[in-house]
Amino acid sequence: MNAAARVISGTRKFDRGLTRFLHDDLHWLDVTQRIKFKLCLLVFKCLHDCAPQHLAELCVQVADVLWRRNLRSATRGRTT
Repeated sequence: MNAAARVISGTRKFDRGLTRFLHDDLHWLDVTQRIKFKLCLLVFKCLHDCAPQHLAELCVQVADVLWRRNLRSATRGRTT
């Protein structure tokens, strides 16, 4: 990623400000933020029947699980 950003921005390897360029101009996320984004996107796709079936089976509403229906989170529409 850094090499691609250097090509786009025209900076050299040890120039300062590459991180700011990645975030502000290219709108790239840090690794931890990207992982969270990908997980949230995958759960969203599972809940809206846009993910592969083997993944959608693992992501179910809490209210749909028989022994968890009485939990407070079941009324809030959360997933397991």
